[in-house]
Amino acid sequence: MVKVALVYNLIHPEQLNGLPVDILAEYDSEETIASLQAALESAGHTVTLLEADETIAPQLKAAAPDIVFNIAEGRHGESRESYIPAVCEMLRLPYTGSGPLSLALCLNKARAKEILLHYGIPTPRFEVMERPDASLNLKLRFPLIAKLLQEGSSMGLSENSVVDDEVALQRQVAYLIDTYDEPVLVEEFIEGREFTIGILGNHPPHPLPITEIVFSQPRGIVLFEPDPAAIVRFPELWGGFTPKIPHHSICPANVSPEQQAVIEQTALRAYQALGCRDWCRMEMRLDAEGTLYVLELNPIAGIDASYWFARSAEVAGETYQEFVNEILNHALARYNYRPSG
Repeated sequence: MVKVALVYNLIHPEQLNGLPVDILAEYDSEETIASLQAALESAGHTVTLLEADETIAPQLKAAAPDIVFNIAEGRHGESRESYIPAVCEMLRLPYTGSGPLSLALCLNKARAKEILLHYGIPTPRFEVMERPDASLNLKLRFPLIAKLLQEGSSMGLSENSVVDDEVALQRQVAYLIDTYDEPVLVEEFIEGREFTIGILGNHPPHPLPITEIVFSQPRGIVLFEPDPAAIVRFPELWGGFTPKIPHHSICPANVSPEQQAVIEQTALRAYQALGCRDWCRMEMRLDAEGTLYVLELNPIAGIDASYWFARSAEVAGETYQEFVNEILNHALARYNYRPSG
């Protein structure tokens, strides 16, 4: 039996304060946390629930867990996902997942792409814009897509994100900077098939079955979709919510053995290049010429049973309980943990 502190950030509607509802995109519902707790307890572990707020350091010190199961996204700052690992290291507490540096690098899409390029891993050409009237890199070719530099879960993306000229680009960049108050990543939009793949483990890590996201319209992109449990719990939040671009997912993806090998090996190379540990989900696109591009990595991916990562594990033959505890067990193995008694 292991004493686990499950550390997370819940959806709190009061955080909106007039901002778009997708600023809550990274946070979890109480139902997701309850499912995670039940999964960990199914393996005989004791679980303490701790929300990652300003009191998390003394909370963790008082709880004295054997390990921290970290899915906290953080509330503020450009390296918000790094806070819990940093606190754990300060307190000398083992924890699941990637370390502070890897989480900070993956959250900053431009820094992650620079590392991918250093290791020869294809990623779309890009630049960072801190103001809408900044000069566009002449090497970039339209169509382009404008994304928030330091966010996940499709925050800031909309039907206006893919643009065909500088006027539309400046308009979208201005909207993102004015609304979310952070720089914007502008990258070449890869028209082609989109895949997501999860990686588990360390020595060696291994890929889960590939998921393809199939769009019903050209230039489809994945937009933020509220957690179904959050819709039920906070129905007042979603009245003005932007409709999603219709899509569905296929797992395992219908790819040739050669394509599967390229996707899996590229994912493993990206995982190791960014120093990821225990688990990570990443997104890729395959263009018409057959070039595979890594778009981004998410080392604290959505872990609810209804999300792509857990569904891929299910295709691989794992129950949700086995999937969650595999992440925990990979972390325990890294620390050479041996239960007493």
